Amino acid sequence: MKGPVEVTFLKTSDGDDSDDDNRWYWCPRREAVLCFGADLAFVDVTFPKDDMDTKPWFRGIAQLYRGHRLRAPLVVGLVALRGRAPPDNWRWCGGAKGVRGHPRDPGNPIRCVAICVGGSHALVYQPDCYHSKSKYTGGALPFREGSKMARLRAFLDNRRVTVACVGAREAAEKLAEEWEVDVARPAELTDLFARAFGKVAGVDAVKPPKEPEPDKRWMTRSALLRAEAKAEAAEEEGYNSYSKHGRRPVAEVVKGLSLERMAFVALGPEMRLAPWPAKAADAEWGSYDLEKSEWKYAARDAYLCFEIAARCLQKLGAPIGN
Repeated sequence: MKGPVEVTFLKTSDGDDSDDDNRWYWCPRREAVLCFGADLAFVDVTFPKDDMDTKPWFRGIAQLYRGHRLRAPLVVGLVALRGRAPPDNWRWCGGAKGVRGHPRDPGNPIRCVAICVGGSHALVYQPDCYHSKSKYTGGALPFREGSKMARLRAFLDNRRVTVACVGAREAAEKLAEEWEVDVARPAELTDLFARAFGKVAGVDAVKPPKEPEPDKRWMTRSALLRAEAKAEAAEEEGYNSYSKHGRRPVAEVVKGLSLERMAFVALGPEMRLAPWPAKAADAEWGSYDLEKSEWKYAARDAYLCFEIAARCLQKLGAPIGN
């Protein structure tokens, strides 16, 4: 293959099958098919305008979701996208005056999430925030009353759902703080890749710090057995669990691993992808003026997170529900 795989929208719900960078997000609920190359992969993508529009999507995956309560964990790919804090990005009245800083600044909140289930169903959701005179200074974002995100919250808070993400620890902490959405079981995608394909890619996983071992000389046999069982459970957990109430360690990000590089190794050389263009990489994900190409890359990365995580877990011998 001479060049990267082309990623396009095959069609949209209103019959617009073009891939032009026109503004297209004002309709209540958009649906499209994301196509990789000629026939490498097809992903149904939903772009809800508000919280109520997420209901059909979660209803559609409910059968798959409920079927894994007592079986292997369900794997989900997630991408957390930053934007400037409200009301800095408000554009109704004279534009965004006084806006400073890059949208991807680490201090900026998460304004949009893209999730992919089963490699064939994706949701790209940008909940609406209030426009107020008071400046946002951190904490929970001022979402509208209709953006309770009950379905998203219940989905990500299920411990049977493994959420694979680049920068999983930071994304989980920010979603808990800013969206009040608890990700019960995040998994660091770069760590999974390093453990599964590290020898091929020439990278090593970051080893988590070990807790000091108890002095076994003064422990009873029952206490010693409990300590050993606890250590084995923590190792099996893979340092990939997180809870807002009892935060457990999550693996650190392995530097130097892009989604494009991981996809090339884990999914095969036919999945050779170009990185985001500068315009899409610098997108303001709190804005209402995002273009079709930017929504396309968000859905693309959610799909890649799922597929790479699924291949890594299979290679590591871990059971997955999908």
